[in-house]
Amino acid sequence: MTKATIQRQKMIADFIDSGNVSSQNQLKGMLKKNGTVITQATLSRDLNELGAIKKRLKNGRLVYLLPKNQDNNAQYKIAKRALQDFVLEIEPVSNQVVVKTTTAAAQVIAESIDNLYIEGIVASIAGDNVVLIITPNEKIAKDVANTIENNLN
Repeated sequence: MTKATIQRQKMIADFIDSGNVSSQNQLKGMLKKNGTVITQATLSRDLNELGAIKKRLKNGRLVYLLPKNQDNNAQYKIAKRALQDFVLEIEPVSNQVVVKTTTAAAQVIAESIDNLYIEGIVASIAGDNVVLIITPNEKIAKDVANTIENNLN
């Protein structure tokens, strides 16, 4: 999967999570307003990969929804896929974790790690091909590194 696909699917998931998306045409327009032009076929494939479903709300309005349990959560799937595709190395160093990525993937990986909501992360900084994660202490840095490592499988 490409960085562009992951970023586009993240944007789609964010729009759907806002609760205001009722059609693919509307979603396509929202993406276009944000600088992403997409074909109907690609949008359909993205929605399918994200597990998006249409549901009628109590007020009768149809909206897209994403599954929320951990195994099917779209944001979680996107984050995990990004880690699997772009992380090269993870190394705890003192109270920090250094995550080496493929060229120009650090921003995507930093956001993906944020979307995993790993406990103990104080902050993360992304360069071009390295993400620096700061934790309170060495033990937590090792735990964070192990958690990220476990999400590579």
